Amino acid sequence: MGSANRARRSALLGGLCLFMSASVYSLSLAQAISIAQANDPWLHGSQLRESALAAEAISASTLPDPVLNLGAANLPADSFDFRQEGMTHASIGISQRLPRGNSRAFIAEQKRQLGQQQPLLRADRKSKVAATVSQLWLEGYRAEQSISLIADNRRLFQQLLALSRNNYGAGLAHAGQQNIIAAELALSRLDDRVLMLKQQRDSARDQLSEWLGTTQIIEFGGDIFPKPSTRNISDSRATTALQVHPAILAIEQTIAAAQSDVALRQEQYKAEWAINANYAYRAEDPLDNDRADLFSVGLSVDLPLFTAKRQDQNLIAAQARAEANRTDKALLLRKMMANLKAQLSQLQRIDERLTLYKSRLLREAGEQVIASLNAYQNDKGDFKEVIQARIYALNAEIDALNLRVDRRKIIATIDYLLVGDRHEQQ
Repeated sequence: MGSANRARRSALLGGLCLFMSASVYSLSLAQAISIAQANDPWLHGSQLRESALAAEAISASTLPDPVLNLGAANLPADSFDFRQEGMTHASIGISQRLPRGNSRAFIAEQKRQLGQQQPLLRADRKSKVAATVSQLWLEGYRAEQSISLIADNRRLFQQLLALSRNNYGAGLAHAGQQNIIAAELALSRLDDRVLMLKQQRDSARDQLSEWLGTTQIIEFGGDIFPKPSTRNISDSRATTALQVHPAILAIEQTIAAAQSDVALRQEQYKAEWAINANYAYRAEDPLDNDRADLFSVGLSVDLPLFTAKRQDQNLIAAQARAEANRTDKALLLRKMMANLKAQLSQLQRIDERLTLYKSRLLREAGEQVIASLNAYQNDKGDFKEVIQARIYALNAEIDALNLRVDRRKIIATIDYLLVGDRHEQQ
């Protein structure tokens, strides 16, 4: 736990230095994930829960505290004289209860099993934080890069607007005021698109602030695309990876704790014993003759004879909970497997589309822009076709960006689902 705390403090210190270095700074995806994981109070709460369960396991394994009894018995009601009657005495006694069977061991084991669940839940939480922060960061990156692409293309639209004005001023036959209006409208639509993208970027920033612990303005920096693809995952490898996923292993710990609870309920059919010892002091009689003090020892036991409505029902309930936990594990495995297959299928289709964009669509969109502009300048084309070609080329660039970002988001989800596979390989 100490090394984990030191790592968390180092990450937090690095994050604070990064935040204080400038009012606007570049934050990579890896940095965002690291800061979010170090800044997650849930992880600290999990460590505290683990410590609490470890302490409870020690406490549960010990015997109950003995009971001390002090009393005075058989005082005469007419005089309350301690020496009057031979039966009058002052007593001190102690009793110790012995819980049923091995119930203490089973309770302690159940606490330990629940405590061992916490590191698994923390591993799952870290992976979920990485996936969640990746989705938010990538949305901000998508918006920011789209704004940059529009800014680069806006200059080209401004050149088209200047060209239409010059041609209109020169009185060329193919130049009309509608060309100027078309160019101005295209620029206005670009400005509206930038405002929408800024809204999306700011929304991603605001949501990231929940995880990063800051509301400062950030830039989404770094290259997200060298991340290796996740391909050729066989069903057997996927099944093996999901079986050792922290979330699945955590449910297995819940199942183990439920089995300990079943064993504990079975111990309730055994008797509970108690032993006691008592020493009684008697004063001298009225003639000052000594009286013998008294010592007694006893053993008591409860008899679980009527079990139909208590022990039997508690055992049935514990067995049902254990089976329900197994059902939860099976359902989660089925859900995760289906999600993994869907993500891998989407990844394959996106890779196919990216190949198409790289090999043909982007090149053809650029060629269409050049061809439509040449046709217009040679009085063989319409200015609106030039505008539409430029808009199509811009949209193609943004679509290619969206595909790369979507690919990276899918890989973030796959990384979460296959986190058990990475742990097995380490």
